[in-house]
Amino acid sequence: MSVKFNNKNRVKPIGLLLSFLLMLAVAGLASYYLWFNHLNKTIEASLWMYFVFISTFFYFGGFCYVEVEISSKTFDVKYYNLFPFWRQYKRILLPLDKVKHIKVRSGLCFVGSGILISGRIKGRLATYPTVGLSACTAKQRKQLKQFALELKENRN
Repeated sequence: MSVKFNNKNRVKPIGLLLSFLLMLAVAGLASYYLWFNHLNKTIEASLWMYFVFISTFFYFGGFCYVEVEISSKTFDVKYYNLFPFWRQYKRILLPLDKVKHIKVRSGLCFVGSGILISGRIKGRLATYPTVGLSACTAKQRKQLKQFALELKENRN
């Protein structure tokens, strides 16, 4: 089975929405400290809690641009996190016979879903970082789950 997809169409609106929410939190904090710092501390605490929540949700929620290309010989995943800071393009490229285990996490609704890949490299078991699939469609996650099941059945 060959799988080939990317989530380019879904990434842009999700990234814009989450970036807007993050910048809204920063603007709220900035305006509070510039003009309204004489108000009560509950507003300040709620602004900080909103900022910490939205930045944690955005960074650790698994929102990534993902390009998956799986053929009969290679397993290729290219991805980067949508968080606007510390963005780094990463790639996992393995021969399919070196892939030992693939697990597709569901997450809560769609947030936190991801794919965990482990393989044998130079005789040792290597576990790669989880690739976030929160910005992918349910159909794309289902394709990866089917591929993981097929791979598991073929290995046994």
